[in-house]
Amino acid sequence: MYLFLLCILYLPLKITDTKEVIFGQNNFTEYQVGNMNIILSVPHGGSMEPEDILDRDAGCWDAKTSSCIFSHDCPPGSIQNFKKCKVLTNQDRYTIEVAQALANEISNITDGFFPHIIVNHLQRFKMDANREKEEASFGIPQAEQAWEEYMGFLNTAKSQMTGGLILDIHGQAHPEQWIELGYTLSKTSLNLRVFSASCSSISHLANQLVNVSFETLLTGNRSLGGYIEEQNNHYICVPSPSNPSPNNGSYYSGGYITKTFGSRTSGTIDAIQIELPQWVRAAEERPKFCKALARAVMKFWQTNYCNQYSRKLLPC
Repeated sequence: MYLFLLCILYLPLKITDTKEVIFGQNNFTEYQVGNMNIILSVPHGGSMEPEDILDRDAGCWDAKTSSCIFSHDCPPGSIQNFKKCKVLTNQDRYTIEVAQALANEISNITDGFFPHIIVNHLQRFKMDANREKEEASFGIPQAEQAWEEYMGFLNTAKSQMTGGLILDIHGQAHPEQWIELGYTLSKTSLNLRVFSASCSSISHLANQLVNVSFETLLTGNRSLGGYIEEQNNHYICVPSPSNPSPNNGSYYSGGYITKTFGSRTSGTIDAIQIELPQWVRAAEERPKFCKALARAVMKFWQTNYCNQYSRKLLPC
């Protein structure tokens, strides 16, 4: 991975206005280089379907080890199992457009600061950039390379920061139609109100804000969910002051990117998975929603990051 990080600096560079855009092999992945301490990650919005990358559908169940082997060719002693080893392949439609619009709105608010944006352009049934490498690529070399590029871009963006925030943008079709904010805290822990900052993907921020309770950051008046709902009470969030837990509702707590690249285990970069319902991603609502989301993100940023870091982060 270290050698790969060095190599991506020499990938074809394209200048668009004042932004540098770096593409991976075959344009499967894209990194728009930002100039602030926020990263937007879009792992499931891609639409490319190269024929030489076989579709992901289900892995091979090994009864002896009670585990899945994610390969198109099942090793001896295992068999393809669509129940135990099925993989998710649905595209999160319009999440690339959401990320781009959100970045533009943030730039407008901050007079020219632009988040880093990292995009997987492959369809999810070709490569899933929010899973571990084996499940993400099923051993297909081109898919493995795209996965490595995506993770390399995330690491490269992180390496330019002394502190910051990753927003991992997804779509979901849950019947509640609310916005789910994942901090790597389970639905059960939120429902029971039994959670700690050390288990969350914003652990670093919580540890820095010694005079602010973690619950205030998660569900209170300094939470991202609270700031989003403050913009428009139709944008219902969980967790938030209005919905501190999902109760019996659907909820995604955060996947591979949030767990791996956030501050749950170490580091100074936090992460939040944002799961958006279909209606806010639709063309009719998207411009309005992205304006509101940008205002909420920057309020969360200014309130919780800028004061704590003595304005050393950009933009503060």
